[in-house]
Amino acid sequence: MEAVFILEAVLLGHVICFFLDRYLKGIHSPKYAIFLKILPVQIEFLNVKWATSVFNKTLNSWVVQKLWFLHKWYNLGTVVTLLICIPSMILLTSTALTSFQNLFQTIQEETALQPVLPGINLPKSDYCYYFITLLLCTVVHEVGHAIAALCEQVPLINMGFMLWLIIPAAFVELPTNCVHVLSPWKQLKIYCAGVWHNIILSTIALLMLFFLPYVLMPFFETGDGVYIVDLNQYLTKGLHDFQVGNQITHLNNCRVTDEQSWNQCLSDILRDSSFGFCLDDSYLSDKMNGDALCCNDSALSNSHLCFFTLPMSSSNNRYCLRARQVTNLSYGWCHEHNGCSVKQSCLVPLLSNENGNETDSTKFIEIKRHGENPILFIGQPQEIYSSVYISNYTPRTILGPIFAHRIEYLLRYLISFSAGLAMLNVVPCVYMDGQHIANAVSEIITNGRHNVLLKIFIKNVLIFVGTLLVVVNILLGLLVLIIK
Repeated sequence: MEAVFILEAVLLGHVICFFLDRYLKGIHSPKYAIFLKILPVQIEFLNVKWATSVFNKTLNSWVVQKLWFLHKWYNLGTVVTLLICIPSMILLTSTALTSFQNLFQTIQEETALQPVLPGINLPKSDYCYYFITLLLCTVVHEVGHAIAALCEQVPLINMGFMLWLIIPAAFVELPTNCVHVLSPWKQLKIYCAGVWHNIILSTIALLMLFFLPYVLMPFFETGDGVYIVDLNQYLTKGLHDFQVGNQITHLNNCRVTDEQSWNQCLSDILRDSSFGFCLDDSYLSDKMNGDALCCNDSALSNSHLCFFTLPMSSSNNRYCLRARQVTNLSYGWCHEHNGCSVKQSCLVPLLSNENGNETDSTKFIEIKRHGENPILFIGQPQEIYSSVYISNYTPRTILGPIFAHRIEYLLRYLISFSAGLAMLNVVPCVYMDGQHIANAVSEIITNGRHNVLLKIFIKNVLIFVGTLLVVVNILLGLLVLIIK
């Protein structure tokens, strides 16, 4: 519903702007004419553009100074771009097959490429990263086309920004006739430059992400737990004591070092059967066994928890105990009595029903914090995953972790979006760079031959296959998001 509301609001805004633009131009409004002169905006249906040529002279002067290097740079970029054409089409084929299988499976496999839609699989907290990344990736992409064109002495008409629906992007306008008179290789250099720049941007972001912990080492600590930066409105029926600023080091007996290990520990806890605590038999012998209800319908139900020892044969091995006392006295973790020494018992919390079956995925989780008492959580691991926002960076100084957290997230978005944009644009699909690349490649393949039909056949086959792959991936990806 959120996605539908966003789409309706955006469509309404575009329609209002479109008809208002037509109305003001129709009545020859002098104020609107002055506004368009100051800010030359072109308003089309579902599309708003702003273009300028003010940077053309500066960019052209810079290209002339670096001409020798730029020729080598774009020659290398063209070769690299052509080399990833076939792997990109193989990746799209694999993604389409996986998406098709996901339509009929309960547990979905991850795909390398998938549509990202605000309100569906993009949380509100990531909207800012989404728009900044899209804008930056397209700016770098289009600057590649512009510089490569200037290297081949193709003049720029203008460059600018556009907003199509809710997708921000940059664009460069080149004189088509000047590009078409170039040799096929020079055309390829211009068409491949955008993809090449996206590959470089993705690589730079990947290197920055790798070295980020070392750069931020004087200000942040990493590798010794995760830091809670925010808490969602808690929609859990389990009890908790999470606090912003906590450094989590363990989930039960699972060591937490970073976000990846945090997710893995939660997944392991969800998948595995209950773990227990090793306690001395002498401690249990002093405790009165619980009855069949075991803490239920009694004054102890608000402060105690029912535990049982394995094997669970009757209600005589049940104990109504304080959970905090059990964890403090525990000698370690156990699983089905394995892990406890002689004269010790494996005490397991009874959570779901009297048979000890955790059918609703309810778990007892001991969450250890640095410098604080452990949190004893009773509930589902998914509730922790969806409600606790963490960072790999624990602050050493007054500089908050949100700074490092945002940089890391932005770099991750840049890596995935820029690489994805490169992969899609290199595929010979209509309205993408791949269409022009396929045309230039067919010219090179048929160079010196007078068979025009062969050139047209090669170009059309490449574009048909590429377009089919892109359309099928988009449709299957959207179907998986809608159905699942």
